[in-house]
Amino acid sequence: MSHDLLSRLKHETAACHTRLENALDMMRGDLQRDEYIALLERFYGYVAPWENAISAVMPASLKTFFDARRKAHWLASDLDALTGERRPTGSVPHADALYDLPQLNNIGAIFGSMYVMEGSTLGGRFIAPHVAQMLSLEPGQGNAYFEGYGARTGSMWNAFRETAAASVPESLYDDAVRAAIATFETMQAWLCPELQDSPEASA
Repeated sequence: MSHDLLSRLKHETAACHTRLENALDMMRGDLQRDEYIALLERFYGYVAPWENAISAVMPASLKTFFDARRKAHWLASDLDALTGERRPTGSVPHADALYDLPQLNNIGAIFGSMYVMEGSTLGGRFIAPHVAQMLSLEPGQGNAYFEGYGARTGSMWNAFRETAAASVPESLYDDAVRAAIATFETMQAWLCPELQDSPEASA
């Protein structure tokens, strides 16, 4: 029973996950530094307000659990390393919590949305070295976001799975799945706005 929620999330978001992965195409062999910087700025513009939205509704008992999983600061440090300057994060366009982010109205939705962000650390293990090779980056200088938890990725993911299973009642599984799908969809709309009116977006 403890993995029913995670199994549903994995299977019912698979198509959304694949669409976003294909749209970003981070593993391509012609990745350019300027487009990578622009993409990190878009990531920051989504992740930072998403973290604020999650923090505002996360139960106090899980605050430490969530704070250990914040990632916007990694994006900020990557942008600093890549541009050679400390950019004011306020100058980066930010997603609007009401219009551009998923609705997080209960613990099921919170963990459904977190599933997307935490799951991205698994794929990041492959993206980080690829980006470093393509752009000749020094270790941890420009790909910290995709490096994520590094050697702790597996243990952090297992801890997330266990906490999600213990925190979300079965009555809220549907809400968790809806929020996860909405997170994938709003993230793709924010990161890849040029695709929203294309045939691929409605495929």
